[in-house]
Amino acid sequence: MDEYKKILVPVDESNQSYAALKEAVAIAQRNKAHLYILTVTDMSIATVDARLIQYAKEVSEENATRTLDKAAQIVADEVSYTTRKIEGSAKVDIVQFAEETEIDLIVMGATGKNAIERLLIGSTTSYVINYAPCNVMVVR
Repeated sequence: MDEYKKILVPVDESNQSYAALKEAVAIAQRNKAHLYILTVTDMSIATVDARLIQYAKEVSEENATRTLDKAAQIVADEVSYTTRKIEGSAKVDIVQFAEETEIDLIVMGATGKNAIERLLIGSTTSYVINYAPCNVMVVR
């Protein structure tokens, strides 16, 4: 059995991402690992109008803050953790963050909140499984 010291959990306000977070907390406790909680805001929709970009940024910032606040409540004082907000492409940024931070394990939900992107572009989870530099655990 591998020993995990750095665990990454991407969260996106979906119930499955919070279920993955709970699983990651249990794994982090068993391994005395540090947990990284990441939320990625996709700003690609707001490319037409400067006012739309500003509005989208404000809404995304509120959503990211709410997501990380809920995640912090779930983790409480169970393990040591770091939260991070990033703007970009979720699937690419999750893999990049894992590489840069030398993550040992990524724990994520099977599906996120964005069903349209999943249908048109492909699942973030599938992408992460294929390109992650470490093990990936998918929680249903």
